[in-house]
Amino acid sequence: MMTEFSLLDTSHIIFAIACIALIIYLPKFVLNKSDIWKKLVIAAIFIFILINQGLDFYREGYTQQIKLGLPLHLCDFSCASIMLYFITQRREFFIFAFFAGISGAGMAILTPDVLYSFPHIDYVRHMVGHSMILLGVSYAIIIDNQRPYFKDVHRVLLVLTFFLILMYPINYLLGPPANYWYVMEKPPGLNVTGFMRDAPYHMIDIYILAVIVCYSIYLPYLIKDKLNKTAV
Repeated sequence: MMTEFSLLDTSHIIFAIACIALIIYLPKFVLNKSDIWKKLVIAAIFIFILINQGLDFYREGYTQQIKLGLPLHLCDFSCASIMLYFITQRREFFIFAFFAGISGAGMAILTPDVLYSFPHIDYVRHMVGHSMILLGVSYAIIIDNQRPYFKDVHRVLLVLTFFLILMYPINYLLGPPANYWYVMEKPPGLNVTGFMRDAPYHMIDIYILAVIVCYSIYLPYLIKDKLNKTAV
């Protein structure tokens, strides 16, 4: 019998810590290894992202309604972005995955919107799938020496704003219960939106939080750059 999910479940805490450790230390482990090791990591990221996307579509799009399984959530965009980065090596895709991935997938790992805890397949595929986004970002930072700059924060926020506005007509055309980017209703489960106003005003609060989070994510780089300039 499956146990209903709770943020305080020991299994979730352990699993989340294991995911974070993998994200941080696996790229460091393969940093000085041969190219084969690095290609295996990239291949694993692709495989697990695609498996998660397939299971997600099956769970919502096939068993429920097609409109619920479309790859239109923010984390779907982050998945596509990090895969496109590895395929094209274009920095723009890394930047999007960096900000959208850390904020979106990071929140998804800490507060997953699932019904059941480990070892339910929905929980495992949710945690692993979102971890792959962040593992891809971590790989790009550690192995490819990628990093964001201050101007990138503004650019990403403009792109995110465009997609956010686009989600309103998309959800309207699809009709209920479509709720991509959670613009129609708050996401289910225990998460930060529980402290926000009710829909539709929750999106104002989410947008303000997103701006704060994006600049906060860049803050360590800002501090590092300031210290380096002072040292020089």
